[in-house]
Amino acid sequence: MSRINDGSRPSRLQLGRALAGEAALPEGLAGHPAAEEFAAEVAAASPPAFDAAGLRTRAAAVAEGAAGGGDAGARSGGVVVPLFRRAAPWVTGAFALAAGALFMLRPPPHVNRLKGGEVELGFDVNRDGQAFPGDPDLPVRPGDRLRFDYVAGTASSVVLVGVDGTGTVQTYWPEEGVEPVAVAPGKGVLDGSILLDAAPGPEVFVASFSGVPADVVAREVAAAYAEDGVDGVLALDASREDLAALVLAKD
Repeated sequence: MSRINDGSRPSRLQLGRALAGEAALPEGLAGHPAAEEFAAEVAAASPPAFDAAGLRTRAAAVAEGAAGGGDAGARSGGVVVPLFRRAAPWVTGAFALAAGALFMLRPPPHVNRLKGGEVELGFDVNRDGQAFPGDPDLPVRPGDRLRFDYVAGTASSVVLVGVDGTGTVQTYWPEEGVEPVAVAPGKGVLDGSILLDAAPGPEVFVASFSGVPADVVAREVAAAYAEDGVDGVLALDASREDLAALVLAKD
C-alpha cells in the first residue's frame, strides 16, 4: 500500500519533530488525530534531538587520540562519532580526520552499494540520547531516530521512500506533495530525521535521484516489493543507476 501525503494531514516527519519537541506542527494541522495516533504508536520512545555541537567536540577528541596512537575509541566505549552534514558538505580538519578514520559505513553486499561512487544512501542513529553512525549489519529498534546522508553524484534532487515489514510504503522526503527535494550535487545530509515506529521489519529505504515525482517512485518500490519482497526492491535498485537502497533489520 502506498501513502502519498496530499498535505491534508501532518507527515510522519512533522509528527516526529513535534513529538521530539524540535518543531511545532504547522497551523491548521495542530491537534490533528494523526498526532495522537503517532504519539500512541511510539509511546515514550522519542529520544532527544541530535546534539551536533557535542558530537563535534567528541570527534575532535577521537582525532587527537588517533594522532597520538592512543586508544580513544576503546575509552569511549567503541562509539564512533558520526559526521554530521545538516547544513553543509563534509567538514574538514580534525572532524573530517576522525570521520575518515573511524566513521565508515561498511555496506554489506547488495544492501548499501556505492555504484561506482555515483549515488549512495547512509544513515546515523540516535538511540536513547546516544548518537552513532548507522551500520546496516546491526538491527534498528522502534524509537530509534534516523538521519540520512547521501552521495548524489551530479543529481540535484532526491526522493526517499521506505517500506516496512508489512509492505506499507511511506514517502519521507518530500514531506508533502510529490515534487523531489532539492539537494546539492555530491555529498550531503537530508534535513531532519525520522522516528521509527513499532511496525515489524525489515525497514527498507530507497533514495531516488532521478528527478521523477515521489508518487512515481513510491509506486515503483511498492510494485517491486509486492513482486518479491525485499529481494524485489534490491533487484529494482540493481537495475537503476539513480537509485540507492538500504535494508535494515529491526528488533
